[in-house]
Amino acid sequence: MSKKIVLKQNLHLIDNWLDYQTYIKEIPGVAIGIFVEDEIIFQKEYGYANLKDKTKLTDQHLFRIASHSKLFTATAIMKLYHEEKLSIDDKVSKHLPWFTSEKDKNMEQVRIRHLLTHSSGMSRDGNTAHWYNHKFPGIEEIKAQIKEGISFFETSEILKYSNFGYTLLGQIIEAVSGLSYSEHIQKEILDPLEMKNTVLDINETNLAKHATGHKRKLPKEEREIFEHVPAKIMHAATGLSSTVEDLIKFYKAHILGNNILFPDYIKREMQRIQFKAKTADWGLGFSITALPEVKIVGHGGGYPGFITRTGLIQEQKIIIVVLTNAIDGPALTLFNGIKNILGQLEKKKKELEEKTKEAVPDFKDIIGFFAGEWGVTLFSQIGHKFVAISPAADDPVEIFEIYKHEEGKKFTLSKEYPFGSPGQKIDFVDGPDGEKIFIDSHGGKSKRFNYKY
Repeated sequence: MSKKIVLKQNLHLIDNWLDYQTYIKEIPGVAIGIFVEDEIIFQKEYGYANLKDKTKLTDQHLFRIASHSKLFTATAIMKLYHEEKLSIDDKVSKHLPWFTSEKDKNMEQVRIRHLLTHSSGMSRDGNTAHWYNHKFPGIEEIKAQIKEGISFFETSEILKYSNFGYTLLGQIIEAVSGLSYSEHIQKEILDPLEMKNTVLDINETNLAKHATGHKRKLPKEEREIFEHVPAKIMHAATGLSSTVEDLIKFYKAHILGNNILFPDYIKREMQRIQFKAKTADWGLGFSITALPEVKIVGHGGGYPGFITRTGLIQEQKIIIVVLTNAIDGPALTLFNGIKNILGQLEKKKKELEEKTKEAVPDFKDIIGFFAGEWGVTLFSQIGHKFVAISPAADDPVEIFEIYKHEEGKKFTLSKEYPFGSPGQKIDFVDGPDGEKIFIDSHGGKSKRFNYKY
């Protein structure tokens, strides 16, 4: 059975976990997409586009994707590189003559490659407090800061994330292409990929299409909302808005084996480690997470009222998109949880596909959420198997237990979890109201519950 078929059969685990996470973490809204091999196998929205008005979130609501904008900028730069219209080893000053400062000699060494890899040593955001006063600078303010000097380290000394650097890349795109940044991205990326629900910055024409951004949840207080903030000249670093479906279209163009935007050699160059640091590795635009079992290239985004995370597992052709509309939205936690469930299903594939001599058992009346004194368990059926996970956990497969079916609604706990009463019997019985109650081997009871978020 193919990986995609196995995953599609078990998406209820991801769905239920995400639903419960949205509820217990009090996230206003979450939009999720999972692409495997050649299709979107899962796409769903949870919660609200606007918490105060209880406007349900839909797949048409735009999210501010913030630093994901850098992936579009890096892609545009590499497309110009492929077309031999620039070299990523060009000095920035070759294309931007105003990129010079008598007070900052390090700037003379800064090349396009350094901007792409956050290794220029320059300021993260300059000296304007736009992340706090929500007044992003214009080009003249950028130029004035450059004149005064913006380096904190020498080029290639450390990995120092820089929105300022990607703002300059946007200006290089304009200088080389002869178009505005917005016009160039629209023509070279959005139109070819048919990304019809992606905009370069927020304005009056697209404002109503956006989900509302929410402030941090404070104890005993209702969430407040953010007014939408234009990124102005910094849109190349942090201005774009998009949807789950459009971001999947973008990542598909970065999967090896197609020439939608450019050949594979460009993709490989963008997705290999170009600058390695203790806490992060970077390609050309892409952040790179190399885990023992998988390598993920992607990005995160944070904007007033929005936290987002996306990534591509190139070897498995898996794309995961997580968008939230709260400044404390746990996008990375949800991303990792989805990745871990997919990984666990692959790891346990052989065991989950094992068939018994009996017909496929029917566990539908004991599937669902069960709450007891010591927590909540989510029970589900995968093929012939009855499985349990912890829906409240950040890592839903920290415990992923496959129960041995004895008869009826009786099971034996697995040997895998030493603190989970391995080898002991459990049973599901009807309570006084006819609802199923899970009786563990110590005589404790967990009653099934339902909820609608």
